[in-house]
Amino acid sequence: MVIQENAADRVLLNGRILTIDPSFSIAEAIAVRGGTIIAVGSNTEIRRLAGSGTVVDGLGGATILPGLIDAHNHLLSTSQVLTQLQLYDCRSIPEILERVQQRSCLAQPGEWIIGKGWDESLLEEKRHPTRWELDQVSPENPVVLHRVWNKLVANSLAIRAAGVNRATPDPPADEIYAGSFERDPESGEPAGLFRDRAKELILRAVPATTHDQLIDALAVGTRAYNAVGLTGVGEPGLGPKELRAYQAARASGRLTVRTDMLLGAWGFVSATREPELKSWIEEMGVFGGFGDDVLRLGGVKFMLDGGVGDRTARMTQSYAGELDNYGQWAVDPEAYPELVRWVHDLGWSIDTHTCGDAAQELAVRSIISAQQAAPNPALRHRVHHAYVPTRETVRLMGQHRIPALVSNPFIVHLGESFVASLGEERAARALPMASYLRAGVPLAGTSDSPIADFNPWTGIYAAVARKTITGRQFDLSEAIDVRDALRSYTMGGAYALGLEQARGSLEPGKVADLIQIDRDPLTVDAEALRSTRVERTMVAGRWVYEEST
Repeated sequence: MVIQENAADRVLLNGRILTIDPSFSIAEAIAVRGGTIIAVGSNTEIRRLAGSGTVVDGLGGATILPGLIDAHNHLLSTSQVLTQLQLYDCRSIPEILERVQQRSCLAQPGEWIIGKGWDESLLEEKRHPTRWELDQVSPENPVVLHRVWNKLVANSLAIRAAGVNRATPDPPADEIYAGSFERDPESGEPAGLFRDRAKELILRAVPATTHDQLIDALAVGTRAYNAVGLTGVGEPGLGPKELRAYQAARASGRLTVRTDMLLGAWGFVSATREPELKSWIEEMGVFGGFGDDVLRLGGVKFMLDGGVGDRTARMTQSYAGELDNYGQWAVDPEAYPELVRWVHDLGWSIDTHTCGDAAQELAVRSIISAQQAAPNPALRHRVHHAYVPTRETVRLMGQHRIPALVSNPFIVHLGESFVASLGEERAARALPMASYLRAGVPLAGTSDSPIADFNPWTGIYAAVARKTITGRQFDLSEAIDVRDALRSYTMGGAYALGLEQARGSLEPGKVADLIQIDRDPLTVDAEALRSTRVERTMVAGRWVYEEST
């Protein structure tokens, strides 16, 4: 045990403290001073650090873990979604329409209704709603309903507000990741579905969220995150307005989730903004790591390809039933390596979206090339999603210690869409967490919320059980045990963000971010992991969430 001079501000006694240190040691008590852990050990050892002014928390045998870290999580977008119409659990189109109608009855005429979360692979009809179905339940309100990923449906009022009609052309076919929108085969009118960057045709008409609304949304989101044990996120794909909102939330004391911000860049931002990216990033005048222990600029996000469920992830094998479809690039594959090197040379870590194996291989090789040409060990380049890597890609990632930010809960929420797009055999091997660990690849669990549930216990469960929402069993040879799953949301997340010296485990010298939960994850079965309840969450030595309050 390490003891530092002077009394602790707070001691926690009589607990079962899973430290997630290299030995996965279990302690009884912990001492905190100035927001930092000063000692971890037995009750007797820690009591010696208590002075007359020390707050003593009796844990009553409760289980304590480090605060959980989701290394790829759109906190601000999720915060907004929490105030919108949520459709993640809808299993039929009438169910979607009922929710839209209920919201429409509460809205003022002309007020926009925004929702998210439908997935045609989970709907009874195996299709999306149309504009005309939405018109029936919301004749006076524009409606935009986002799929879990990469598509949206809009009603007639929204389409008209955007100025889209039968004469509107699809985005240019030669524009990378251009997308399209569906038309009625008889009239040629838009049918309501917009894909990929064609979504921008509709989104440009949606009223912009104000600065104050973003800050208020963050207050809602951080409270919800603390309630499930999240104390840190990597927040990818931000622009100037979002950066400003985060800084304001930090300044007002409302940001209780440590946030590593990534600038939104190629493939992720609108096509019209991409020509401005180099000057924007270069003229910031800082590089990755600028900020403090609560809010910092951590890196740059690329989106190299699309997704599996909508068959746009760039693959080396074709999609099921579409022999000529290998997915799409969202960034020119010839330009991408040069952009990686350019961002690397400016001193920014890179987090690249790669869903298909072709995209993941290109990203990994580009990262290796940049580091070999201009070594900078301070930069923690990584890939996220990382669904279906080739064996060679896994080997290279292990050799070069390139983190895989695996979207564990996608198995639960998007697994059925993987089966529809890839076939059952290929889908069952997706998100190969065990293969990554065997190869020495640093592994971080992530949700990519609001695409999937931000509750990390869903991701921990998915990593261990590998079952879709329908109960379909994916390949159990790629399951990991609960200790490794917990590591992926603690030390794994910290390592991916380059913060493993300060966060991710309960050890002296690290920040006092921890959670108290209602069960010991080492002693319950996989199904019970998913319903784990967080009773209290501490950030920097202060309880920021308590279940009873």
